[in-house]
Amino acid sequence: MTRVPAFMALLALLAACSSDPETVLQSDLPQVPGMAPRDTVDLRQEAGRVVAGQFAYTGAIPALAVRVSETMARFEGMGWKLESQTLTGSTAVLVYGKDDRTATVQIIRNGLQPLMSTAVTTVERKGAAPEATAAPAGDAPAPAAPVIG
Repeated sequence: MTRVPAFMALLALLAACSSDPETVLQSDLPQVPGMAPRDTVDLRQEAGRVVAGQFAYTGAIPALAVRVSETMARFEGMGWKLESQTLTGSTAVLVYGKDDRTATVQIIRNGLQPLMSTAVTTVERKGAAPEATAAPAGDAPAPAAPVIG
């Protein structure tokens, strides 16, 4: 019987963890590296491109600067151009542009529990106005209560 050294088992586990897809739905939108996708909201695609949506991730961020560098490399490798960045002690906000889209990546390192850190990528068309929620027809606001004085 041959025993596999512990470090070989660890290497196999790390290789399996790194096999997450690099992009969202095989598009040109990178996922945040080193983090697991957890939730997708309002996804819209056109011609193989993600044109809108919000994508949440969770995972370990031992060092924010490292995760930011990895994320920047992945976005730039997919042709996205950095438009702005804001870095604080525990949060990074990266704004990228590509063709008619903007992708905002917010990476938040949980200082108390770095293994439970989060990231959110929001994609939208440039200049797109937020969708207004209209009240259904016939729903007029209720009249104000009379003031008794």
